[in-house]
Amino acid sequence: MNINTIMIKKERLNKNFLDEFQDYDFSKIKENKIFLVGSMRFKDYFIKIESILQINYKKLVEICSVDGLLNKERFSVEEWDNLQEVALRKLHHQDAILVLDVNKYIGDQSKEEIEYFQVKLKKPVYYFSKLKLN
Repeated sequence: MNINTIMIKKERLNKNFLDEFQDYDFSKIKENKIFLVGSMRFKDYFIKIESILQINYKKLVEICSVDGLLNKERFSVEEWDNLQEVALRKLHHQDAILVLDVNKYIGDQSKEEIEYFQVKLKKPVYYFSKLKLN
């Protein structure tokens, strides 16, 4: 068999990728437009869960800022505050948020977004830790 006849199946969401999340039930999220909220220290979770929700569940997923996610330490306080203001505005266009409370950690800015979404917009909030199967 020559190399041209061998088909290598390439998938982003392969078994190794998904094994980390096999104990989580993302199907509990019924809404279509999902905003991911959480600490930038868990940026790998943002990237992976965004892919899972979009590819496997066909959700429209947003985060505040990709640059903010990857380079938070490079922003001035004013720039970061502006991004946070934009995040709150983006929430108006979302059906639900998923809080990436890895190790049950939720930062102050995430708490602000959660409160705004629940109290002002009165929309559902899901927590990553609560999607875990028993």
